[in-house]
Amino acid sequence: MWTQKKLLSVLCCLVIVTFVACVTNYSHIFGYLAGLTKVLEGSDRISKNDSIIKVSLLSSNDNLVSRLEELISNTVVKKSEAFTNPCDKTSAACTSSCPKPLSSNPKQRLLDILSSANLTLSSRELEDILSMAESIPESDVIILSASSSNHYNEMQAMFQNLHSVVFPLVENLTVVLFDIGLTREQRIKTEKNCRCKVVKFPSEKFPRHMKNNHCYSWKPVIIRATIEKSRKLLLYQDASVRWTKGIVDGMFRATTTGMQIFRYFGSSRIPIHTLKQTFDYFGEEPCAFDPFPEVAATLSMFRNDVFNRRAILEPWAKCALTSECMCPVEPQSVLSCGKPVANHRCHRFDQSALGMITAKIFSNDIHRVIAPDLDQNVQIKREDVAPNYFNK
Repeated sequence: MWTQKKLLSVLCCLVIVTFVACVTNYSHIFGYLAGLTKVLEGSDRISKNDSIIKVSLLSSNDNLVSRLEELISNTVVKKSEAFTNPCDKTSAACTSSCPKPLSSNPKQRLLDILSSANLTLSSRELEDILSMAESIPESDVIILSASSSNHYNEMQAMFQNLHSVVFPLVENLTVVLFDIGLTREQRIKTEKNCRCKVVKFPSEKFPRHMKNNHCYSWKPVIIRATIEKSRKLLLYQDASVRWTKGIVDGMFRATTTGMQIFRYFGSSRIPIHTLKQTFDYFGEEPCAFDPFPEVAATLSMFRNDVFNRRAILEPWAKCALTSECMCPVEPQSVLSCGKPVANHRCHRFDQSALGMITAKIFSNDIHRVIAPDLDQNVQIKREDVAPNYFNK
């Protein structure tokens, strides 16, 4: 005869068995959620007193959404007025229909990025990336660059500018240079004279396409690695960047908004300088990005916070690790952007991916993270060299 006590015992067993079965069948889902929580948890490295926007501890996607909503609603930050409207109304790009436009909902756009398996680093990939920064000392501000042997003289001129203009203005600064192909003699001279930390880029750790510097896949991964050692701000610059004293204004704006990216006046639309394969990898239609001029990857500033690491830099790095995304064809065949002006006429690699990620996340509010007054604070001088600076 079944007693009430026995019935309760049987029911309890059934509940336990059912729970164990569910856990077994869906352990991969629980593992994913636990892993995502682990990535998002932790305190920001930025002191809250350093920013107008108060960044709370981020422990879920909702917190990242809140961070985005705070940014696009912030009325304190000076807007880049020249880029307030991403549409050029004289262009058919902003009036033509698109079968799959970007969502008007900021939360949905952000979650599309965060939930994409194609844009999510595996734990091993993230571990390999972060290992590159093990020898880099922590600092409030890190200026990051990279050079190969063919840019050695241009890189010397960059350090001449940093030493004379930036070093006297910025305290607690570390400059990090990744060696992506210097000769032995060039590296020795650089380490002796640059007043920086030189790190060899370990291309052997990564997919084969990353050995080709013209894929520019090295750039997103060194940025993601190095920001771990920045307590406040990471500034990436190519060897062609020359600062004025206006760098201080740019750094203040970056710590206020969380990031600063740069755009040239008269920039082409993202689809014109991005291959169709990259849009396919993102799962996006090129026409959705017609309203957005491309951004430059020559120079960028990122505050070290969870939003930037998780929503911007990790998707960018994942694309860099995947040839189908960042370097889908032989790079030399798509470097030149000739006429006619048509979609996919050439490819901008790291720049294309960064433009797509930031356009997707910020959409019509992208002007809030684009640096204003670019020509007053910095110059891009690709022919500026100082071949004897390290010989002095």
